Amino acid sequence: MQDLAKEKISYAKRLLKNAKEELKKAGIDHRAGIYKDLKYVSSASGTAYLAGLEALKAIFIRFKLVDEKSAVQKLKNVNAYVELLKKLNIGKDRDVLLNLFDNAYIILHISGYYRELRDKKAIDSGFEKVEKIIEIAEKYLKNESDGKFKN
Repeated sequence: MQDLAKEKISYAKRLLKNAKEELKKAGIDHRAGIYKDLKYVSSASGTAYLAGLEALKAIFIRFKLVDEKSAVQKLKNVNAYVELLKKLNIGKDRDVLLNLFDNAYIILHISGYYRELRDKKAIDSGFEKVEKIIEIAEKYLKNESDGKFKN
C-alpha cells in the first residue's frame, strides 16, 4: 500500500512539473497581468489539478480509505474527494486540505480549464495550492515510513 501511495506522489509531482512547463509556453502580458495564450493556460490548469487529485489519492491510500481498485470506483467526482477528505483524522491538516482542494478545484479546474481564466495571480495561486497539497501528502507518507506516525 505504501509503495502505491509513493507512486501516486511521484506521479503528482511529475504532472505538476509538466503543468509548469506548459504554463511557461503561454507567455505573460506583464502590463495586463495575464497569461497570453489560453490554450496553454487551459492545458496547464487541467494538468495541475490532476496533480492535486493524485496527491489526494496518495493520502487516501495511506490511510486505507481506498486501494488501487476502489479508488477508480469511489473517486468519480469532486464530491467523492470531499467526502473522503472529511473522513481523514489528521487534525488541522484535514481542514487545510479541504480548503486547498476547494480552491484548486475552483481556480484550476473550473476557472482555468473551463472558463478561460488567464489572470496570472489567480492561476499561480492555484498552482501553489496544488504544491501545498503535495507537500502535506508527502509529510504523511514520510512520517509513516519513519515510523513516527500511526493511524
